[in-house]
Amino acid sequence: MAIIDCSQLIEPHWLWDSYPYVSQTYHLGDEFQEFGLKWYGSGFSYISAPGWRIADGKKLDDYPMTAFAGVAAVVDISGNDTVEATALGEKLEGLPSRKILVLRTGHADDVPCRRPEYWRTTPQIVADCASVIARFGFTHVAVDVSCDDVPAHRPDGEGGFANPNGPFRQALHAQGLVLTENCLNLSAIDQEEVFFASLPHSIPRGTTSPTRPVALTSWPSDTPRILDVSTPIFNHWRWKLDVFQGRSMDAGDDVDETHFIFGGHGFTHCDAPCHMRKGAPTIHELPNSGLDLFIHDATLVDFSDLELPFPITRELIAERAANKYRPGDLIILRSDLTNKMGYESREWHLKAPNLEEEAAKWITQQKPAGVCLDFPQDYIAREMPSRHVYNHEFVAHHAIFSADLPFIEDLKDLGELNTDHPFIMAVPLKMNCVDGAPMRVIALEW
Repeated sequence: MAIIDCSQLIEPHWLWDSYPYVSQTYHLGDEFQEFGLKWYGSGFSYISAPGWRIADGKKLDDYPMTAFAGVAAVVDISGNDTVEATALGEKLEGLPSRKILVLRTGHADDVPCRRPEYWRTTPQIVADCASVIARFGFTHVAVDVSCDDVPAHRPDGEGGFANPNGPFRQALHAQGLVLTENCLNLSAIDQEEVFFASLPHSIPRGTTSPTRPVALTSWPSDTPRILDVSTPIFNHWRWKLDVFQGRSMDAGDDVDETHFIFGGHGFTHCDAPCHMRKGAPTIHELPNSGLDLFIHDATLVDFSDLELPFPITRELIAERAANKYRPGDLIILRSDLTNKMGYESREWHLKAPNLEEEAAKWITQQKPAGVCLDFPQDYIAREMPSRHVYNHEFVAHHAIFSADLPFIEDLKDLGELNTDHPFIMAVPLKMNCVDGAPMRVIALEW
């Protein structure tokens, strides 16, 4: 199975107000390397729901996970300056019934989104195509073009551009469909179907979200059970985070947006080894920028029956993983901390299990793809709300990072799994930060 990255890189851009930033860095004398992200409605590879521009329209979390991940039909519409509804309908006729449609124009692969020509030379998908797509039963469309206008910033109105694909997006939303735009690298897909995922970040009642679309070239079942194991973001007493209402139809705006700004490693996210070890691999230096590790078979090791808090010793993890762990899997450590305490609670820190250093070393000896957990792994983390904790005190982190392994952190609802061997799709946002990224994580039971 190959994993094809279909996402634009989130970096400072002349059009979009969304951008990543560094909240801590070794270069300024900080003890950690930490990413940050500002999301202002749109930008790069992103997904939108009808409620963005339609009053009382559906939000992203009104859709089941099957709207965002599943077998997708891939239809090539390249070589056309204008894609008409009749011609598209002929291409869709006779295809297997799917929920996700990937439309490949080749435009993003030919013209970088940093250039104005990305907008000015875009092929047009006419609005009538939306009703044709909906008639064939699709609920999610992914395209490698933008549907955003370029607003004029000069007093005389010069410099603006009305995107001819704006009406197509509007018509899709009117049909109740979600849209992922600004995909990239669709030319790397050489088959008519893929298992496609474009997962919105977990923003309650959000209408737009950054996403990282990915395509799998093989899969064992067309109808897996999909379980969301991510922690939704909200204003939190500890993490550097602000979730707020942006433009609002209630305030007279023509769109409805939830914005957020956060810096640091909170909520569901991944850690690259360089997060705490200067000179260790960045997320971009992991195989396939981490995707080959984060999208992977997994083994769940269950400690949820133990009374909180408790240490995970070398002996305990070896016993619980015996005759279960498959070398090379992601290893998932389940405590149910978030489900029992609530992510918003200070008890989440004070009653967290901890991964002892020797237990972490045992994990590295099993050569997993990475380590997933639903609790803060270091004992010292329980002191973080009340004092500054130093880099060297994170002994479990360092034991894992010394083997150049990544973490997937702050999962929830692991007790809903029906198997100890799920397939994990943990998809980090594609940013130019190096120490990790926010994630949406789903577990698939094939």
